[in-house]
Amino acid sequence: MLESGQILQGRYQLQTRLGNHSGRQTWLAVDLGIESAIAVPVIVKLLAFNAEMQWDEFKLFERETQVLRQLNHPRIPQYRDAFTIEQQLGGLHWLGLVQNYIPGNSLQQLLAAGKHFTEAKVQSIAKGVLEILIYLHELSPPILHRDIKPSNLILSADEQVYLVDFGAVQNRAAREGATFTVVCSSGYTPLEQFWGRAVPASDLYALGATLIHLLTGIAPADLPQQSLQIQFSDRVSVNPSFVRWIQAIAHPDLDQRFTSARQALEALSTQDFLTTSSAKISQPSSTPIQVKKSVQELTIQISQQNLGWSGVAKVGLRLLQTFCLLPFLLLNSFLISGCFWGLLLTAMMFALEAGYNWVHYLPQILGFLGLTSFLIGTWIAISKALIKILVTLTQELFTAARNYRLDFKSDQFILEWRLFNYCYHRLSGNTREIKTIKNLSFSGITIETQVGCYQLAPGLTPSESDWLAQEIENWL
Repeated sequence: MLESGQILQGRYQLQTRLGNHSGRQTWLAVDLGIESAIAVPVIVKLLAFNAEMQWDEFKLFERETQVLRQLNHPRIPQYRDAFTIEQQLGGLHWLGLVQNYIPGNSLQQLLAAGKHFTEAKVQSIAKGVLEILIYLHELSPPILHRDIKPSNLILSADEQVYLVDFGAVQNRAAREGATFTVVCSSGYTPLEQFWGRAVPASDLYALGATLIHLLTGIAPADLPQQSLQIQFSDRVSVNPSFVRWIQAIAHPDLDQRFTSARQALEALSTQDFLTTSSAKISQPSSTPIQVKKSVQELTIQISQQNLGWSGVAKVGLRLLQTFCLLPFLLLNSFLISGCFWGLLLTAMMFALEAGYNWVHYLPQILGFLGLTSFLIGTWIAISKALIKILVTLTQELFTAARNYRLDFKSDQFILEWRLFNYCYHRLSGNTREIKTIKNLSFSGITIETQVGCYQLAPGLTPSESDWLAQEIENWL
């Protein structure tokens, strides 16, 4: 049996046993070394290798050793050594792994001691873990930890968070289609990992569940769920935006989570997140606006507006006015033409008489001129009225047939103006350059960026404009 004070490999002196489970032991030891006079504290992990051992245990231990050899991050305990011990201790064959010791306590130990974590501290822990995950996930190939939970996060004396226990990691073999041992911790493991399909966002779920545990003091498995999502918002008094962020990374639907640790960290670090949200505006009833949103994308469709009975009546009245005015306009045109030819004939007769008896033709000329002027004035008035009616009718029909589509993503937004779902105008910009969303009531929504302004969807009601501006701002 292994005992305190025992020296392994002539170098590692065991001091305190930290864990003992299923033939696997973890010891706090000191590295006596041969190059240094100072004993360095280390962690020694040992696995008893025998016929009764589960093969999965051996694979997990070997995988942790292989992965730690290639990692180099200041907040991941550094690999120091690996060794084997032949059948000397209790007749067992042992595998050994040595890592740097991180002085501090696991978050699980702090929770068990009744420690209360403030919102600021939980945010700091979240950022620290995300920075580690960015390093792991952006390696080539990416490395997935697959077992993030309070017991595997160490809070050091200088308040830095460290990620330990890489026995469940998944690396190159995942890309090559190899079968992996499914490692699950109740309450911290997402559904896709139960099915052996872990992805980088799976580590985000585990982090979200861990943050919920820190904020509530209750293990995620002991909290109520709704549609498989952990319900905790009624148990904490923190920034609502932070609650929504945690709900996003701990969403049971993989498509509703952030796709990467870097994206999650950017969302957590934005100034907009730090501000307290205003009172929620409810969606107006019978609105033509359709909103579909996820963590990765926001799509807004302002569909064709329904004319309604009043709109149909207005269009019918416009058409009736058009059909009534059009005959008068044609008759007026015919009379003007007749006056023109009558005036022209009178002028010709007057010219043929070479100025003799001109007084006889004067009343006719003046009559034709007066009648022509009156008819031309009437024609102009009817034409203006008809043009106004046709323009109004065209605008109403165009407004009814026109719709808008807005697509917001993490890096780009696209605005489309459509007529019968045919895009006739499109604008795009950088989502990160958006400064404000202005609600201009009946003038619609204005998106102000660093390079210009985009105005769209005029004619919305004030409640629709308020609600739509809120939806865009909350997503951003």
